[in-house]
Amino acid sequence: MIGYVVQGALLSGGAGCLIPTYMSERFPTEVRATASAFCYHQGAIFGGLVPLVLTFFAEFYQVGLVIPMLVGTVAAATSVVIALLISPETKGKVLVAELQVA
Repeated sequence: MIGYVVQGALLSGGAGCLIPTYMSERFPTEVRATASAFCYHQGAIFGGLVPLVLTFFAEFYQVGLVIPMLVGTVAAATSVVIALLISPETKGKVLVAELQVA
């Protein structure tokens, strides 16, 4: 119970409210706004399918929601780690747009 209270106090908007602040640093300057918005909204679209998929697997395999949620959490955590490992590091770099308009 204490963990849920602390989590609610620190992430009052949910963990998703912090995503746009650091996601824009992962893309080149000239496509930063478009790329981060595309990724953010794709995550929202596919995230909306999660309850349906979890319920299907829980009902189809008769295991309850615990096992499908565990598998989904491990898969999501693994994909985040892989994305962080293969994406470029922008800390300390001067970000200059290569695309010149006008």
